[in-house]
Amino acid sequence: MNGFRSHRNRPAVGLLIRICALLAVLFIAGCGAAGPQIRSNAAPGVDFSAFKTFSFYAELGTDRAGYNSLVSQQLMSSARREMELRGLRFVADPAEADLLINFHAHLSEQIRVRSTPDPWVNRSYWNHRRGFYQPWPGHRSWSSHSTVQVDQVTQGLVSLDVVQASRQMLVWEGVATQRVTQSALRDVGPALDNAVFEIFGSFPIAPRSQ
Repeated sequence: MNGFRSHRNRPAVGLLIRICALLAVLFIAGCGAAGPQIRSNAAPGVDFSAFKTFSFYAELGTDRAGYNSLVSQQLMSSARREMELRGLRFVADPAEADLLINFHAHLSEQIRVRSTPDPWVNRSYWNHRRGFYQPWPGHRSWSSHSTVQVDQVTQGLVSLDVVQASRQMLVWEGVATQRVTQSALRDVGPALDNAVFEIFGSFPIAPRSQ
């Protein structure tokens, strides 16, 4: 009897496993979608292996009133880590560096408008549906009403420029854009650090540990 019951439950167990696997895939995809969008460009014909040292511009695009802002300090710390992981050596004097790094950060408010159809509920013979499901499009009682939802979202942008010091020429740029939540605005350090990490994922020099 126990064996018979186990055999009867086997299809249900298999279905449960497939559902769990699907939910895991959707969760992973959702996490990936939440990350910043990255784009980068490199100057053609540049031999990045020839560069040995780097520094930062004395006045960065993220500085304020002539001093390093907290944003600048975080970006410099994160970029220095990534450059040193790739075997480049930091020098304090920009005049002695092969490469110079500059930053730009920007927040913008954007308005998003979404229109969603209202649940189909009507006092009629069809009231038993109660909005749980709707008739097909074109049905004689099909509701044409919709709700317009307006959201204001904050979009963050961080860009990183790498300049060949001897020629004062931009040789590589990386940009990260992402929707910024209120919690990230309250503690911007981790968000900036993650943006720099993601940007360097496409840098022409790979980390030495790889």
